[in-house]
Amino acid sequence: MARIPRPLPAPLSSRVFTRAEARELGVPPSRLRRKDLRRLGSGLYVAAGCRVTELEMASAVTWGRPELVVSGASAARIWDFPLPAELEAGSDEDAAARRLEVTVPRSGLRPTTSGLRVRTASLPSAAVRFLGDVPITTRTQTWVDLAGRLTDLQLTAIGDHFVRRPRPGLEGGRTGPWASLQELRMVVERNAGRPGIVQMRRVLDRVRVGADSPMETELRLALEDAGLPEAQLNLPLLGPRGESLHEPDLQWPTWRVACEYEGAGHRTAAQMRRDIDRAERLRRIGWIEVRVMIDHMHRGAEIAIDRVSRALRDHGWPG
Repeated sequence: MARIPRPLPAPLSSRVFTRAEARELGVPPSRLRRKDLRRLGSGLYVAAGCRVTELEMASAVTWGRPELVVSGASAARIWDFPLPAELEAGSDEDAAARRLEVTVPRSGLRPTTSGLRVRTASLPSAAVRFLGDVPITTRTQTWVDLAGRLTDLQLTAIGDHFVRRPRPGLEGGRTGPWASLQELRMVVERNAGRPGIVQMRRVLDRVRVGADSPMETELRLALEDAGLPEAQLNLPLLGPRGESLHEPDLQWPTWRVACEYEGAGHRTAAQMRRDIDRAERLRRIGWIEVRVMIDHMHRGAEIAIDRVSRALRDHGWPG
């Protein structure tokens, strides 16, 4: 009859750990081969059945190696960037299968742990912070590091995500943006001369305060690229007595046109009723509200562009 494995030391029982950590706590090599453990890579283990997050993987990989800095797509996922599907976090189980991305100094030794994507670069102290015990590139540095891997649209959506104003009471008490436009300019200039910096300067010119989602960014850019005037983003729409009636996703007060991107959250009966009431309030004060859904964003958002353009022309925009 197979013997029950000896319990792991408490610090290792519910997280990713390294062979070196196990050795320091007196765990013999034979114990690491038992079936109640899952091997995640060269020298990395976790108790079978434990869900693994990317931050936990990063904590184990960087343990005792302060020169390793989590970066790239791994840092973007840990910071919860809005990312394209191919770089999204996926399930907890996926974290153990992904290659953790790290940056090491040019003068440092490359890590021998398998399953890592290693980049060699010198990072200034301003580009790194600690998340718990994990050294990780800052949000803004991670954004610049993704140049060349993401499109202008995707990078602009992340920039918009940084500078947007958080909604009161909805975002864990956060009251300020993740970064200001000035901070984005500073990090782009700090990385001058690096590959991809031309793209980042182009992207920076298009980042705006106000977009609440990547789809709102995509809609905004599509309308601007089609030659429509730049919209105000998520600002109060004022009624005839100066009262705030609503904060449209996009609005053109000169022509009394508003546009809303209707995502999945607008499909409940209660939300649909609120949307109908909102459109009626705007109609009564002489505004046109254009409502856009995902189906209108295909083929370069041609349907969305046509609807907004027609509404603007109907209210006097010369086109």
